[in-house]
Amino acid sequence: MLRERKPVDFRKNAERHADIPKYLRSNTKAIVGAVFPAKHLVEEPFSKHYYSFKNSFDEALNHILTYYKLSEKYKMFRIVEKGKDLVDVFERLKRKIGLIIGLEGAYPIREPDEFEIFYKLGVRVLGLTWNVDNQYAASCMTSKDYGLTSLGEKLVEKALDRGVVIDLAHASRNTMRDVLSISEKPIIISHVALRKFNDSPRNIDDEIIELVKRNRGVLGVFFVPEFIRKEETSLKDIVEQILYIKENFGIDIIAIGSDFFGTDKLPKGLENIGKINDLANVLLEKGITRDEVEKIFYKNALRVFMENMKA
Repeated sequence: MLRERKPVDFRKNAERHADIPKYLRSNTKAIVGAVFPAKHLVEEPFSKHYYSFKNSFDEALNHILTYYKLSEKYKMFRIVEKGKDLVDVFERLKRKIGLIIGLEGAYPIREPDEFEIFYKLGVRVLGLTWNVDNQYAASCMTSKDYGLTSLGEKLVEKALDRGVVIDLAHASRNTMRDVLSISEKPIIISHVALRKFNDSPRNIDDEIIELVKRNRGVLGVFFVPEFIRKEETSLKDIVEQILYIKENFGIDIIAIGSDFFGTDKLPKGLENIGKINDLANVLLEKGITRDEVEKIFYKNALRVFMENMKA
């Protein structure tokens, strides 16, 4: 949600991916706020941009603190720690948005037992990698796909035991296969696109989709043009990917993975969360039923979270 941690006023309807007016307009009830534990650096004289995980522990703590400050300043945000919190924001509490804290890469966790620290701080989604390999798993950009390591297996088991959702976005193909072979709980690939339409290592193929289906997990179809149709990407391309998954693997594994605040560019017609209902309307026009649209927009993901999280 917040890659840059600068002070902003979320009560104002501004030119950005999301804010409180847009969340209300789109009837958003829950979001996963990504904790990205890296520092953005620029190397001169060639202005080379890269991310450093050298101080990932401090970066993660500062980012988690940002979400707690956000929930204190804007009372409509509620940190989700257990299943009951999700039930409350969806069924009981009006004008409340559940904020689920997700760690985007296990870099700050020096050994599996340290995950307890992040659990106590409210992390309820664990992504094993970003685009850089670590001691737990190979990333989607790896030069040698060694998959999930023995340490990674211990970390996954510890997280699952605590009711934390495992996120395989940015993971390598073998990492995904390894985790899906050991997890008895449904996992998520929170933000991803399909190799069927763009053969990028960041995207997933039909074999992985089938494994996620068998796992009863979900795929969050994301809106990042770089991995879809570059600058030509529009709302219809997102619809195309959703329809492909539905027609070949069923409706129950599809979710919305947007990646708002995690990308500079977005598809034409989906420039912010306030336009998300346009996606729903196009899906209805394409013959998707209202119940199926509700599954895509929240019911499928909610099921996975409820099956994982402690009551």
